[in-house]
Amino acid sequence: MINLTVKSLEAFCALQECRQFTAAAKRCNVTQSAFSQIIARLESQVGMRLFDRDTRSVRLTAEGELFAGKARDILAHIGRAITDMQDYANKRYGRLSLAVVPSLAGVWLPALIEQYRENYPGITLELYDTYSERCLQLLRESKVDIAVTAQPGNNGECVTETLAEELFYLVCSKRHAPKNRAPLALADLRGVPVIHLVHTENIRAISAGETHQLRPLLRLAGIQEVGIEVEHAATLAGLVAQGLGGSVVPHAMLNYFKHAAILRLPIARNAMRRPIFLVRRQWDSLPPAATAFLEMVRRQPPGQRKRGRAA
Repeated sequence: MINLTVKSLEAFCALQECRQFTAAAKRCNVTQSAFSQIIARLESQVGMRLFDRDTRSVRLTAEGELFAGKARDILAHIGRAITDMQDYANKRYGRLSLAVVPSLAGVWLPALIEQYRENYPGITLELYDTYSERCLQLLRESKVDIAVTAQPGNNGECVTETLAEELFYLVCSKRHAPKNRAPLALADLRGVPVIHLVHTENIRAISAGETHQLRPLLRLAGIQEVGIEVEHAATLAGLVAQGLGGSVVPHAMLNYFKHAAILRLPIARNAMRRPIFLVRRQWDSLPPAATAFLEMVRRQPPGQRKRGRAA
């Protein structure tokens, strides 16, 4: 198999232009003897003479003329490939695919994406806003680079880091509000009629140093089950505003509950709080576009004020 090198093609082009071994060797930064060996080896590999030489000059043979176009095409192709890879490494183009739980995708994420696109306008962004289990499934299927979820990834399969912790709030009408309006303890939720979101069962909460699923934890606190379960936060907000019951939601969802008839009462951090996880596949290297976003997320996690533009 012929093993042409970039060095030999560059030497060929240099000799074609300079028409002197001495000048061409100098351009290629090698000795004249080494340069002559490169040309001789190239001609041997091609199987024909590419240059005619005399005491005064060097000129291409007919075969050399034919080879010259192909050599320049190969060097140009290699040059474009290197430039493309450099552009990819410098985030001038590429793809970033994210999976983020809806409560964060609508509140924390937009400003971060705006900043990211200002810094890297050539990157194509793909976003899945879905519940935690689906986020992790998309990650396992290699459909996303990074997942921001309320559940950790599987040990041995994913790298999981705790990105932030957020408070929970009781959202309710005045008639369903506990007497204690300070940060609420779990005991203050006893008897409060609660409407659940469909995926409440999958929300995790830290209470008394242990991780619990939210709905069983609320049941232990003595809430009253209304018997209504809805899929969308906007629907839940309408039901709460109507006085049909309250609900317990994480901080990131509070924007849905700005209605004048709804109270938003914080639950004490030591009573319950929600961890937010940053998850990626353990054995896969992140592409440059995803690495840049990962760094931004770590600098500006959920619940933290924006600190200015990233470099």
